[in-house]
Amino acid sequence: MKKVTTHIKHFQYFYPYTVAVVGAKSESRLNYMSAAWHTALSFNPPLFGVLISKKRMTHQVISEAREFTVNFIDYDRVNLSARMGRISGHERDKVVEFQVQLARAKFIRSPILVEAYTAFECKLADIRAYGDHDLFVGAVLAVHTEDKSFRSDGVLNTRKVRPLLYLGSDFYVTIDSDSLKHVLPE
Repeated sequence: MKKVTTHIKHFQYFYPYTVAVVGAKSESRLNYMSAAWHTALSFNPPLFGVLISKKRMTHQVISEAREFTVNFIDYDRVNLSARMGRISGHERDKVVEFQVQLARAKFIRSPILVEAYTAFECKLADIRAYGDHDLFVGAVLAVHTEDKSFRSDGVLNTRKVRPLLYLGSDFYVTIDSDSLKHVLPE
């Protein structure tokens, strides 16, 4: 028999989920944070959503900048992700402290992470409150990809990239590239 929980303390039963490093640059501030609550919302137009707590500095910077980047990093950078997620930008300059290398975006002022295997440039399209988080919806203006990170069919090249996945409670994992299966409907 399955256990039924009604007092939900750790809402992480749907993990693993790819880690995204989300950031923005306003007139006065630059900040990045790790996020596991994000998703594609539409193919046409391409829209991407990120849920961010109102307490986070990144929330404030995106609200001011009206744009943001979404950066996906390899499992090798798990320590950077953990620090970006647990240390507040209100207290420390994470970009300087963790020596994060940034690259100029094509259409927006907010930079992308040099080491991201893929990164999205997003112009803020909408903000909606959902409980203790706000959903920032970005119109994706450009997608940056590292050479050979994706196959010609657009599927992640798991021989070249080990995506960083979050399990909750500060645990991380990646995939086994040998487990890749292409399953066609019958």
